[in-house]
Amino acid sequence: MIAARRVFGVCEFDTGRDTGALEDDRERMYGFLAALFSHPDEGKWGRVLGGSAQRLAIAAADALRIAASGMDYEVRDGELPSDELDLRFLVVELCQPLEHLKAEYERVLSVGQPRPGCSPFALDYQDRSCGFRLAESLADLLGMYRAFGFLDGNKPPYRPDHVAYELEFMNWLIGQRRLAWRMAAADRQAGDQAERCDLAQRSFFSDHLAGWLGPLALSLRRCTSGGYFEPLGRFLSAWIPLDRHHLEAESRESLIDSRLQEELPVGT
Repeated sequence: MIAARRVFGVCEFDTGRDTGALEDDRERMYGFLAALFSHPDEGKWGRVLGGSAQRLAIAAADALRIAASGMDYEVRDGELPSDELDLRFLVVELCQPLEHLKAEYERVLSVGQPRPGCSPFALDYQDRSCGFRLAESLADLLGMYRAFGFLDGNKPPYRPDHVAYELEFMNWLIGQRRLAWRMAAADRQAGDQAERCDLAQRSFFSDHLAGWLGPLALSLRRCTSGGYFEPLGRFLSAWIPLDRHHLEAESRESLIDSRLQEELPVGT
C-alpha cells in the first residue's frame, strides 16, 4: 500500500515520484476536463484536440492511475475504481470534426435544454427547499474567484457555477499553490499563500464539486448513443473519489438525491 504524508495540509502520496510531478498531473487533469466541458466556440478546445495536449493528458492520467492502484480509498455507489482513469477511449472519440463535437456538446450540455440530469450548472443540483437563493450563491462564488485572482483581467461569466469554470478554478488553485510552494523556502508569505491555496482546494472541492459532479458523471455515462460523453463520464466517475481522497475532502452541500436526477431543473 502506498504511504501518505502531508505537505501544506494536502495528502501527498509516497509513490517514488516527485510530489511536484503528481501536482503537475492533477493540474493537467483539471485543465483538460475544464476545457472539454467548455463550449467549443470559447476557443479552449485546443487543449483537448491537439495531439501533444492529448498525449500529455493520457500520460498524466496513466501516472495517476498507477499511483492510485496501490491506494486504499473509498469508492462510493455510482463511482468507479482507479482502473477507469484512462483517457484513451475518450481521446479516440474526440477524433471527429469539430462541428460534430460541437453538435454533441449542444445536444447533451445545452444551456437552454440539456439532456435530463446533465445540467452543466452546479446550483441546479442544489436542494431549493433550504432557503436557497441563486443570486446570492452566484455572488458568493464570484467573490471566491476574485479573492484568488482567478478573474483578473477577464469578464465574469454569466453563470460562474458552470462545470467548466469550477474545474478551471481548481486548475488555477493547484497552479497557484505549486508556484507559491516553490518560493516558500525563501519567502514566508509565499508559504502562507501556498497553504491558503491548499485549504481553498479542499474547501472548494467539498462545497462546490463533491456533491454534484458524481450525479453529472453518472448521467453522462448514460449517453450510450456514441460520442465522447460516455467515456468522459466514466473517467470523471473515477477521478472524483481519487481527488476526494487526495484532498481528504467531504461533501457538505445539501443536494437532491442522485436517484432524482431526471427531475433536476435546467440552467436558469
